Amino acid sequence: MLNLTFDFRQLPDREAFYAALVRQSHCPFAFGNNLDALWDWLTGGMALPATLHLRHVDESNVEFAPVLALLEEAVAQLEGELRLVRD
Repeated sequence: MLNLTFDFRQLPDREAFYAALVRQSHCPFAFGNNLDALWDWLTGGMALPATLHLRHVDESNVEFAPVLALLEEAVAQLEGELRLVRD
């Protein structure tokens, strides 16, 4: 099982989130650094099952709101293959 950890105190913006995702999930190709690329990677490229640990996440943060919404949608779509844990 793949375990990824994202400390949102250390991630200033979405670009940093995408870079951390690529590094931790061993993405073998140039990642598009956008929501479409994130969806494609989570639902068709990344090794599953996987757990994403979201540390110090602020649900009201405008910068990350679209990413968090997409992660929740992917969790629902993947029916147990992807988990989010808020630490």
